[in-house]
Amino acid sequence: MKIRRAQVGNVITFPLAALLCKYGFAGGWPSIFYVLGTVNFVWFVLWMLLVSDNPMEHKRISKIEQEYIVMSLAESRHAETGKELDVPWKSILTSLPVLAIVVSNITSDWGAYTLLTNIPTYMSEVLKLDITSNGLYSALPYVAFWAMINIAGWMADFFRERRFMNTTMTRKIFDSFGKIVPALMLICLGYVDCTTPTLAIVLLILAVSLTGFQYSGFLINHVDIAPPYAGILFGISNSIASVTGFISPSVVGAITNEAQTRDEWQKVFYIAAAIYAFGAVFYLIFGSGELQDWAREKRDLELNVEMEPLKMDEEKPPVDNNVNI
Repeated sequence: MKIRRAQVGNVITFPLAALLCKYGFAGGWPSIFYVLGTVNFVWFVLWMLLVSDNPMEHKRISKIEQEYIVMSLAESRHAETGKELDVPWKSILTSLPVLAIVVSNITSDWGAYTLLTNIPTYMSEVLKLDITSNGLYSALPYVAFWAMINIAGWMADFFRERRFMNTTMTRKIFDSFGKIVPALMLICLGYVDCTTPTLAIVLLILAVSLTGFQYSGFLINHVDIAPPYAGILFGISNSIASVTGFISPSVVGAITNEAQTRDEWQKVFYIAAAIYAFGAVFYLIFGSGELQDWAREKRDLELNVEMEPLKMDEEKPPVDNNVNI
């Protein structure tokens, strides 16, 4: 849900910023920062006043709802003792499926931030769109992105529930599709100029929206491989990947600093496409949808060990003690 709401924020912000830049106070573009900064400050105040540390301290939900939330979070604790799980840090940091998620997240965010922070510049400098049209067209890819995340999620569940594909195959196919196809769209986009703005906008919409398939790939994969530690894994992978939020725009700025030509933007799109392709291949090789042994509770492992000998005993033919020798 957080991801879906984030796309709604992008859809609202792009046209709003364009309108403020053209008609806003304080000279136009400074009003963007004043308005959005004020909204963020109001959100922060509301967060501090309304958010609670845990469900039992929440003052605006019923007792039944509090107990339901606590029961739903029970898998993050040992079933027998109720104590917090001991995080297997060494196993996490040396796990190839975890590394595959981290690499996929990094490469995904590189492409996402490249487009998110530079679409308006590309539309202005290469496609020669005016500021108002720029804001509206910049929002369209994120409308489609929001829709595609929902469609891809439904499709992934459909294939898994009907056993057309197992979890590992589903994650790998959706992640690869959400990287390779957008990479091809970006390469094509590098050869479009201001004479065909409609084609450029269509390619941008496809390049952004089809990355939504990745969210049924690597993003949900944290829960597949280690349900009790999914929050920790997501915190690790997302924190590392977020670093691309200031590296990617800096690289784009360095490449396009001279003249904002189509040739310079081709380099930007080729780099993003290559990074997408690397992430897709790495995840295809090392990704997994299976629950990892280090993510199981010791109680579950002991139960599995006890069941194996029992199963072997059951398969032995019965002994007839009445046979005469």
